Amino acid sequence: MSAVLSEANPDERRMLADSVAGFVRQGKDNNGVHRARAVKAGASPLDRETWQQMADLGWLGIAVPEASGGLGLGVGELAVVAEGLGGEAAPEPFVATAFAQAVLAGCDNAELVDELLGASATGDTLLAVAWQPAVASLALDELDERLEGGRLTATRRLVQPSGADVFVVAVRDENGLALYRLPCDTPGVTVETQTQVDGHAVATLVCDGVELGAADCLAAGAVGEAALLRGLCVARVAASAELLGLADRLFTLTSDYLASRKQFGAQLSSFQVLRHRAVDLYIQRELMRNALRQAVRAFDSGADLVAVQRAAARAKSRCADAALKIAREAVQLHGAIGYTEEADVGVYLRRVIALAAWLGNATAQRREYARLTRAAA
Repeated sequence: MSAVLSEANPDERRMLADSVAGFVRQGKDNNGVHRARAVKAGASPLDRETWQQMADLGWLGIAVPEASGGLGLGVGELAVVAEGLGGEAAPEPFVATAFAQAVLAGCDNAELVDELLGASATGDTLLAVAWQPAVASLALDELDERLEGGRLTATRRLVQPSGADVFVVAVRDENGLALYRLPCDTPGVTVETQTQVDGHAVATLVCDGVELGAADCLAAGAVGEAALLRGLCVARVAASAELLGLADRLFTLTSDYLASRKQFGAQLSSFQVLRHRAVDLYIQRELMRNALRQAVRAFDSGADLVAVQRAAARAKSRCADAALKIAREAVQLHGAIGYTEEADVGVYLRRVIALAAWLGNATAQRREYARLTRAAA
């Protein structure tokens, strides 16, 4: 059962969870693990047909306001879908897209925002946020490149999805932090890709004197900064939900394996030391659930931005650490077969490794939580 079904809007979330469960298990040749293996083997990072199916189900419109053609639902609904997709290791960039949509929803260029969000909700346009000037950059004050004469020369790293049609790029201008629309085919834009351990590609966006006009500005100053900060919170909570889905499936796979595999004439699950290790993993999974519930509750209750930031950092820290522990233990408890390409646990492990680091690993999230706590004191 999803970690957030018992929270606000339980009926809507239950229907979403059922929808995801039906989608991800369409058959052995089209389930999430199969698609993830195909991406790792070099297939296109995005199956447009599958992506369109997700759009037709309404999932790509969850974070999009109704005025922009979306469903206007909340972070809890995003978490339900992300958790379900994680449970089948689905490789589609659902969480990265929700990140971009959440940032756009906080911008104040209404006409341009509606255009981009509407195209994203229908699956026609793939969006990505380009905001990190360096791999280890997680603070907005590290964005120091400025628009000079309306032109930008800068680099943005770790951009996902790498094949985005439009980037939402964060820059500095006379008003402070600003967000601009940047189509991928804009003159002066170069997109370089690098493959991660799970086969997904991340992009390095290089802008060489790229012209950014007032018509492309989505938000500036305090509005732009708040939009990016809140979008980061949404993305971290959704990523936490996907990590929970991955970890939950790993726990189930491992429990089933221990119950079915025999050694010395006895089931592995009957050995006390292995049962203790399985209980430890169960506890880690439940801690993930609780951290995710608290983060979703912060959004549902309309908490202020600082409270939401703290809740998101706490959830991402807990879920990243616990998912990595569960994934590593799952491989070990499977024994030699856990290290083979044929074992599904390897697919989940690779995705956990990549996702746990995205938008800041557990250590970075704890530092962010401490910084926010000190600032509020």
